[in-house]
Amino acid sequence: MWSPRLIDPLSQNIVAGTIVGLGPGIYVAITLLGAGGGPANETEMVNRANAVLYAVFFLAGLFSGSIVTTFGPKITFMIGTLGYPIYVGSLWYFTNKAHQWFPIAAGAFLGLCANLLWTAAAYIAFSYSTEGQRGSFISMQWGLLSVFSTLGSLVAFGLNFKATELHVPVAVYVVFIILMVMALFVAFFGIIEPSSVRRQDGTPIAHYPHQGFWQELKNQRRLLQDWRLLVMFIPMLASETVLIVISSLNSLYFNIRTRSLNSLMFNTMQVVGALWIAFMLDNRKINSRRTRGLTSVAAVSIITIPGWIGLTVWLYKNPMDLLNPPLFDWTDGPFGGFFVLNLIFGMNMVVYQVTVQWIISSFTNDPEELARLAGLVKGVLAGGVAAAFGTEAGGLTQLNVVAYNFTIQAVGLSLMAVVTWKCVTPTNYIREDNVVPPEDALSEKEMEETGS
Repeated sequence: MWSPRLIDPLSQNIVAGTIVGLGPGIYVAITLLGAGGGPANETEMVNRANAVLYAVFFLAGLFSGSIVTTFGPKITFMIGTLGYPIYVGSLWYFTNKAHQWFPIAAGAFLGLCANLLWTAAAYIAFSYSTEGQRGSFISMQWGLLSVFSTLGSLVAFGLNFKATELHVPVAVYVVFIILMVMALFVAFFGIIEPSSVRRQDGTPIAHYPHQGFWQELKNQRRLLQDWRLLVMFIPMLASETVLIVISSLNSLYFNIRTRSLNSLMFNTMQVVGALWIAFMLDNRKINSRRTRGLTSVAAVSIITIPGWIGLTVWLYKNPMDLLNPPLFDWTDGPFGGFFVLNLIFGMNMVVYQVTVQWIISSFTNDPEELARLAGLVKGVLAGGVAAAFGTEAGGLTQLNVVAYNFTIQAVGLSLMAVVTWKCVTPTNYIREDNVVPPEDALSEKEMEETGS
């Protein structure tokens, strides 16, 4: 018998968010330090390792949704947690031994694990929430990720406050690895089977017909024939590329203690962004889901476009000499402008991709279909990150890298608006046989259709 608290969808989402925080959250903290916490000349190696990581992540997204529906979120989560401590250990190893094989191999393994973990997390956020909660469930996971990223950044900032070395101390790697290992135990003790989950009104999430793994793969393939997803391909690609741009600039332009401060503030603004976008997407004062979606896309645009323009101006004023990185301190003049941009992009990191996920998850309430969508979304998102790391590793100038990422995010916003206008309906309840609607589903449907 499961604990009454654990069978609640909200409790399961909090557990999933905690796993995300202990794994990807700590990964984000060390990524934002730039160069894997090493000196600036390790940036190229880290970009190569991450390009491999996200390329594998992308390929894994083609079948990870089927793994979740076949084996369940608990096993998927447990496998997914394994890659994170190994990857951080490989960065520690490289700082001491300077052999690239370990971080690149660890990056490939983490690519597989990370996709499984994120697919399981997105499956819970998408399918355990009602239509009126979905933005909050997705944002909650990102909020918890950001809280753990902030805690990790605080650890690094405290240890690096008076640092004179070019890389973080060993203690940072050790603490991060311990935190990442804890995610495995949280998954084992906290995640339950989807069929055991019950809403507050006592209803289950859905009926779960058993399908073989090969049938699941066929169902996954059909997603690629859905025009809505094809249109959303660029927004998915653009969702997380800002992390790579900011982490690379952080490693190239600033010393280790300033990098730690930038990482801390970037993660803090992710928490703010998660709270804000949850309010926008689930604001019940706006009855229409379509209107909430369009308003959110407009709000994300207000943050995104000025941020990229500002970063372009900052780079023009502070050209980079890769042979002689400036390694600015927070007492130096150029820090102020970057600090403000860092805050803006910390919010962008969350609000852009939460809105993308909300739009795509609005297509259905069927948990099986949402699992496949979760895998595809996370896989394509990783493909965009791999391309961004590729632009960094390929030796493009920072201005060209920024131009590329600005373009795909701006085009992505336009496509998000089109799909929201054309495809987000008042509700999907009552239309899908496998879905068990909450008790108030009909009244919600009537309210939204009449606009009352």
